[in-house]
Amino acid sequence: MKKIGPVLVNIILYFFLLWLLYDSTIKEWDPWFAFVVGFVLLVAMITSLIPSLHAAAVSPGQYPYEDEH
Repeated sequence: MKKIGPVLVNIILYFFLLWLLYDSTIKEWDPWFAFVVGFVLLVAMITSLIPSLHAAAVSPGQYPYEDEH
């Protein structure tokens, strides 16, 4: 279930975005909202299809300078 959960959430989110795109183009014409939803869908698909855009690991960061007095 650990690996299926995120996949199901992504599928639900993609269907929701597709429904918003349908609603803003075919059902009721709203070109600006359709452009925004289409852009979000495009960026999401490009990010998920190109593996080099995925973060390999999360870095906690580093305190830049230690005060040595």
